[in-house]
Amino acid sequence: MKKTFLAVITLFASITLQAQFYVSATGGYAVGVNEKVLGSEASINGISELEGSYGEGLHTQIRGGYFFNKKIGVEVGLGYVYGFDQDIAKTSGIPTLPESHVIGRGRAYGASLVGIYNFTDNIYVRAGLLTKIGGKTEAVGTVNTTLPLYNLSGNVIAAPASTSIDFTTNFRGELPIGFVGAIGYKFPITENITLFTEVEYMNIDVTRETSDLGNFSAVRADGRVVTRDELANTIIVLTSPASALPETTKSSLTSLSYLIRDEFTWGTEGTVKPDAPYSSFGINIGFMYSF
Repeated sequence: MKKTFLAVITLFASITLQAQFYVSATGGYAVGVNEKVLGSEASINGISELEGSYGEGLHTQIRGGYFFNKKIGVEVGLGYVYGFDQDIAKTSGIPTLPESHVIGRGRAYGASLVGIYNFTDNIYVRAGLLTKIGGKTEAVGTVNTTLPLYNLSGNVIAAPASTSIDFTTNFRGELPIGFVGAIGYKFPITENITLFTEVEYMNIDVTRETSDLGNFSAVRADGRVVTRDELANTIIVLTSPASALPETTKSSLTSLSYLIRDEFTWGTEGTVKPDAPYSSFGINIGFMYSF
């Protein structure tokens, strides 16, 4: 019995001596993968799909972990994605359609829980779960069109005139669950400080839930400032079933009407909840401090 007790104590002491806590920080760049359709581009050459991922851009993370022994550990992390601009709507060269250009970009905070395995003192892999805990996707748009202006009663209050519209819409999504995995190489500097570089793959989509209008500005060529309500009512009148507008123009104006809503819940009024792709493949460089 004493021998068994001593063996257990010896094993526990051995594991404890090899165990260690650490913190790390990384920064890197990632390209989009598993891209999805973000919107469409219409021109005199036809209509084409615009694909991309809001995960393309600059990434940074702060991590903390614990190694149970020299081989196996567990890690939690907090990260931020500064996504590069993605085209999500473009229209040009078609007389019956408004000239438009809308870009989207991700600004997201995420969290991860992963397991780590050291193949050698230098080479490791890590894999686990990833989620988004904050942030938003922004749609920043410019639309140039010629529209009559209607009041809230549906009466014309201004003749057709060129109107420049600028807006920013913020999209927020449901809580997603994704996958993150990486393989890296460590460069020990001192007993406590290690530099490392890794290639990282993230696979995650965020289902859109709500949106709200951040900024809005509409000015006619005659200098008149158009309110959001005036423009929204004009779109309702022009896209009504009795309108003589081409269906492509109606569809374009309807899409614009959802983007300039003060607040909107996706999945209502016949809309679907699209998935915003945030998947990426990138390179990180960082440092680790072990206690």
